[in-house]
Amino acid sequence: MNVLVVKTCRFLNEQLAAKQRLDASRGVYVFSGMNPYVDHQNPLKEGQEPFRKGLLSEAVLALEAEVMKNPENAEGWRLLGITHAENDDDQQAIAAMMRAQEAYPTNLEECYEPWYRI
Repeated sequence: MNVLVVKTCRFLNEQLAAKQRLDASRGVYVFSGMNPYVDHQNPLKEGQEPFRKGLLSEAVLALEAEVMKNPENAEGWRLLGITHAENDDDQQAIAAMMRAQEAYPTNLEECYEPWYRI
């Protein structure tokens, strides 16, 4: 491969990573790439089982597919936030919880419902 092409690809990847870090630090949710759950019928339901089994990365993908499909689904955003919190990804957890609160601003009590009720 051409050296210039390789350097350009590296530069673009670095720029994308920097933008994603900046977005995350501002409370903007950054979606994962290449999500196998995007075409699934009920990704919300499919995300709950991996969560219960401790497969948090898998649960994140399913829940991301849900909120991509239904961006106003406060429950999907809430579960996504809890999953990120359990996975110690605080910036993504905060961003997801902020979206849950935007989607359903009067439901603060349920927004912070314990994770074990999932």
